[in-house]
Amino acid sequence: MKIYCLLTLLIWLNVPVWVLAETRSIYVGDIITLEITSPGLSVNELTERFHGFDIVDIKDGPGGYLLSLRTFETGDHRVLLGDKEIIINVSSTLDDIHREGIFEGEARVIKPGFSVPLRALFYIAAGIFVLSGGLILMGFFKKHKTSAISSRQLFLQRTAALSAENENFFVDLTYYFKEYLESMFQCRIIGKTSVEIINGLKEIQALKTVLHEIREWLTECDRFKFTGIKVSYAQRQNHYTKLLNLVEQIETQREGAA
Repeated sequence: MKIYCLLTLLIWLNVPVWVLAETRSIYVGDIITLEITSPGLSVNELTERFHGFDIVDIKDGPGGYLLSLRTFETGDHRVLLGDKEIIINVSSTLDDIHREGIFEGEARVIKPGFSVPLRALFYIAAGIFVLSGGLILMGFFKKHKTSAISSRQLFLQRTAALSAENENFFVDLTYYFKEYLESMFQCRIIGKTSVEIINGLKEIQALKTVLHEIREWLTECDRFKFTGIKVSYAQRQNHYTKLLNLVEQIETQREGAA
């Protein structure tokens, strides 16, 4: 006896056994639910009888069990219950497709999806390249214009923005002065002590006549920074003015040397 059922197969087993079945096929992977009534049949025995299936669930039912199972193997699966043999035929979904010969395609032309012509992509990429290159060049010229315009003007702008009441006033003032000297004479003095700075500046011909003033200014600035003495607002302003005069002397010497 073959049983065809898509989802649910009901079997009532009362010796003698009889079966109610629908006439729809069972496919690979379909879960089949069997309602089984048989005196003296245990869960272990039921599982053993259906050992060729994947047991999904077993629940107590009216006078028996509700057994849910499935298989992924096609063909006839035979199960002996009571004095009757049940044959469950499992089909592949591919078996329902009956085609002979060559599959014919549709004559309808499928519209292509959205696409961008290669030429348009080329122009877009070229435009991005030109734009990015222009921005880089603008930054390059702006940077060089700033440094060419003025190490001196940059120094003046930064020191003018300092507040004499700031506790880091002398530290920042010294740093901007060192930065100015490095930019003007291509030397490395940031991070060095005042003694090391003077020793390094001795080799620069344009600074020889103002080297003594530079030493005095740095020495006094170190005293303000490191001795912990209280420096008045007037002293801060006076020290700042000395630095401005010193830079003017350096500029004069440099222009004269040139």
